[in-house]
Amino acid sequence: MSFYLKVPISTEVIESNPDCKIKGRYEKGKLVIIINTRSENIHQRLGLGTKTHLYWGKKRSFEIQELSSVLWPIRYRILAREGYYLDNQNKKVYFTTNAIGIDQHRHVSKVLMRSAILLLVVAGMGFRRTSWLLKILFHVNVSKSSLQRWVGEVADEVPNRDKIIELLNEKHKISEGHLDEFFPLGMNHCVLVLKDEHGRILATQKVDKRDEENVKPFLQKFKDLGVSFRAFYTDGCKAYYNAIREIFGTSVAIQYDYFHIIQNAWRHLWKWSVSHRRDVKSRSKKVNSKWYKKKLETLATSLWKNRYLLFKAEEKLTPEERICLTEIVEADHKIGILRAFLSGVWNIFENSQDEIDAKIALEILKQKEFDKQNPKQFQKVINFLEGNFEWMTAFLRYDNVKRNSLSETGMRVLRRLELEHDGFRSEKGREDFLRIYQAIKYLGWKVHRGPPKKPKIMMG
Repeated sequence: MSFYLKVPISTEVIESNPDCKIKGRYEKGKLVIIINTRSENIHQRLGLGTKTHLYWGKKRSFEIQELSSVLWPIRYRILAREGYYLDNQNKKVYFTTNAIGIDQHRHVSKVLMRSAILLLVVAGMGFRRTSWLLKILFHVNVSKSSLQRWVGEVADEVPNRDKIIELLNEKHKISEGHLDEFFPLGMNHCVLVLKDEHGRILATQKVDKRDEENVKPFLQKFKDLGVSFRAFYTDGCKAYYNAIREIFGTSVAIQYDYFHIIQNAWRHLWKWSVSHRRDVKSRSKKVNSKWYKKKLETLATSLWKNRYLLFKAEEKLTPEERICLTEIVEADHKIGILRAFLSGVWNIFENSQDEIDAKIALEILKQKEFDKQNPKQFQKVINFLEGNFEWMTAFLRYDNVKRNSLSETGMRVLRRLELEHDGFRSEKGREDFLRIYQAIKYLGWKVHRGPPKKPKIMMG
């Protein structure tokens, strides 16, 4: 059973060529939209006076692929014609009539190219999957190598890195820098990544070594572009701290990211917990009492099974986890010591109202009971907190300075893009993707250019 239905068709290409004769028909399993550019206003498109004589040559026709959301592929058939005119020096200037919104060389519409780029960059689908999806859902045949070339060509159309920073600063003032780094797949170098308080990735920079001499030029670029930072958020890298102080002086606040503080402290205590669990396991093999042997074996198993639970904050525990943790603490006094110490560390950063409160909380932590047989890891945490206390507590001394950085979200975006593309083969490849991502996410880059208009033709 079938029936006839007239459906209005409107695309960006149709709307962009109102002076061309356009008609459509069904042909060999395709919806063919014929665009006759031979009838367009050539003088206007070429910027010529109406009295300029045009000389015509041979006629041409070619097909252009377009996205299709219906059962049949959509193809434009462009009817073009070659010609020339004489300029002021009586020299021939050659031209070929063409439709706006298509790429004659690649035989695709600009909307198709921009849609593919959107899938690659924002959806992070990868070249192979994007090629497959375009074919399955939109009846478009585009090779993986073509998609790779499109990325570089579209990247050349968006602003360069410095201009993007200026545009972002104009749109929303940049006052915070969230600085971190990631290590690309299969590479020996690291990449600096700077994000702002609005969650925008500002720039990346490859460096051979994470030291002051490599970090300072990266930061100097922002100062040269007129970006006025009032605060920076970093991990515990002293090279970052020193470079920021060198470029921006003491007027900016530097906050040691809370995630990295806890990560660093927990790394020492994790070593202690692993060593303690091994000690319990070793004792279970040496005792002769069966019931005590069973008790130690059960405790060792529980410590391993719930090793992550030991470091979980009280407010994040589920009722079942709280019961389990209580049972472990009752069975093992040293785990009680660990939990009390962890609570003391949390208290410094989560309950202090000002720097004085934080100093008092640190002194209280120093008075807490340590594992007398193995106090080294606990003491390392104390030394770490005392040695970095000034920039760990900047959020308590400066207005509008937060405790946490936004850097990790920037890392996740770059890592997602990298993984989907099996790692970027070059610095330019990563920069191309990043600039397109910035243009789409922050600067209003769109697949469709301009508002939709009234349909021009009817397909029957």
